Amino acid sequence: MTRSSDRRVEIRTDPLLTEKLIYSVGPQHPSLPSPLELRVQADGELIERISPEVGYMHRGVEQLVTQRNYAQAAGLLSRCEWLAGSNADWLVADAIERIEGIAVPERAQWLRTLVLELSRIGNHLFWFGNLGLEAGAYTPIFISLRERELVLDLLEMLSGHRHHHGWIVPGGVRNEPPADFSGLLRAFCASFALRLDEYEDFFSDNAIWINRSELIGTLEPEFAFEHGATGPVLRGSGIAHDLRRDQPYAMYGELDVRVPTGEFGDVLDRYRVRFMEMRESLRLIAACLDNCEAGELRNPDVNPDYAALTVSRGEVYTAVESPRGELGLTLVSDGTNRPARMHLRAPSLYHLFLLDELCRGYLLADLFVIYGSLDIMIGEVDK
Repeated sequence: MTRSSDRRVEIRTDPLLTEKLIYSVGPQHPSLPSPLELRVQADGELIERISPEVGYMHRGVEQLVTQRNYAQAAGLLSRCEWLAGSNADWLVADAIERIEGIAVPERAQWLRTLVLELSRIGNHLFWFGNLGLEAGAYTPIFISLRERELVLDLLEMLSGHRHHHGWIVPGGVRNEPPADFSGLLRAFCASFALRLDEYEDFFSDNAIWINRSELIGTLEPEFAFEHGATGPVLRGSGIAHDLRRDQPYAMYGELDVRVPTGEFGDVLDRYRVRFMEMRESLRLIAACLDNCEAGELRNPDVNPDYAALTVSRGEVYTAVESPRGELGLTLVSDGTNRPARMHLRAPSLYHLFLLDELCRGYLLADLFVIYGSLDIMIGEVDK
């Protein structure tokens, strides 16, 4: 892939041609549905520089968790990752299990893997609908939320909560799935595979969408790797890195995880990678369902009162392949029921600061589609 393969316009160096303008995009801009400001320097309609201004949503979560027990800390971190909060639940549980040397029953690991993949689908559905809005299409948000509600119904069956589930706990999972959960999940997977075909038919090959996304926002693989890109953003640039395959956790080591990649690293590649990931998640969920019918749900030696759980002194880093990339957690424990320090490695923070490179030489109209293709979670950034 070379720069000549994209649709960038050469930025002019003569300052007398047009007056340079600096636009303030956000934090209430209708095309930027996040509490974020982008300072955009442009030569007419041509973007020259972008500087993200963050902090509008900052809540000090990494400090707040040190004043709360581990159950409350997991709940707060879930709110940073609110579209797929089970990833934060898994991080806290796994960090505690690593420090304490807790073994997790095999059935619980299969159920955890299932929930993480179901959360991935729910997140990508929201991303798809929002990307449609960025491109000027209203239909995707309505149909994607239709399927996402079914995903939330299934997660609510497990935990009783619609968003911040807290079902993954140290030593296993919180409770037995309902008797009809497996059947309903299989029915959803069968119907959703057909829905994905429907999405592809009317949107993926749409001439307007192709024109808005093909060779727009190209990201060189070397630049992506050097600047900390992970997940679909990195894989869209052709680098097949996925923690589920390369550093397997839960039961991913027992699964054949296929890693889709792009060719040009443009908006269209990042879009297609996420669609392939949703199809892959359906396949992984089916494999999990075949292996999670019998067995223990939780290590009996672990205190069932998560809120009263004390953790031995230690420090550990653990990571999960979240829908946006490598979501990591550093936990420092001082031997009490409260973490001494927690730090979240947020993929959205790294991807947000790729915008300057991604948008230079493109038009202002391209900014919102490029931004939408990154799937930025401001709760991760302003943690």
